[in-house]
Amino acid sequence: MASLYTPYTLTLSPPPAPPHIQLQFRFLRDGEVTSAPKILRLFRGYSDIADVQLVFFAEGGEYSNTCSVSLAVFLAQGEWLAIGLDDALPRRIRATYLAFAESGTYTFNITSGEGGGQQGDPARVAARVRVERLPVNREVVLLERPIDGEWRLAGYGPTPGGSVEIDLRVVGGDVYALAVDDYGVRFVADLAVQVGQRIRPTQYTGWVYEITQAGQLPSVEPAWWAAVGENPSQPLGTARAVARRYFQPIALGPGPVEVV
Repeated sequence: MASLYTPYTLTLSPPPAPPHIQLQFRFLRDGEVTSAPKILRLFRGYSDIADVQLVFFAEGGEYSNTCSVSLAVFLAQGEWLAIGLDDALPRRIRATYLAFAESGTYTFNITSGEGGGQQGDPARVAARVRVERLPVNREVVLLERPIDGEWRLAGYGPTPGGSVEIDLRVVGGDVYALAVDDYGVRFVADLAVQVGQRIRPTQYTGWVYEITQAGQLPSVEPAWWAAVGENPSQPLGTARAVARRYFQPIALGPGPVEVV
């Protein structure tokens, strides 16, 4: 008697792994490569300094180990407190805040901060940024051209609410301001995104996409769109986004600063 039973198997595909980035550090000491071991620890902030998140160690003094970390976690955190240590005498330590948006080898200079040369007089400048006549938070970089013609960084800072006074160090030269728009993060499949983040197509065509509803980017890069009419939000995976024009950096100057 023939059997009607047909054996079969059911295979479930595991969900796609969330996007990760690979981080490595190249360590310098006072701007130079040295052979003494160096270590860098990442923390979420000063109040969480007892809770180390990542450790990078360079036994040979220059290149550290590589860590694979969740891109969504790093973007959601924003800035991370980084503390680097070179225990060779005289010992050096440096603490600063770092932000990461993609894989790479990042240079970290462990320096005493006692470099020679004139550091400049304290000053301030009022910075105001408008995009399409509306106040926005953007990075403003101040460059100074002293009498010797050698350009230097005088200061920088964001403009929360659209305007702020930025602290500078000047040496009596002409000061120019450079306003930088948010270029966004290059599209990564299945990336978890938050409201306010900007996503940039892998083939940039003049538009970036601002997340208006949190979710996850699609597994395949979509057909990107331009802002039309009232520019309604559109699905972007399980998230939603609106198209925003990316504005090239704008420079002004020279302009007056207030020495304090």
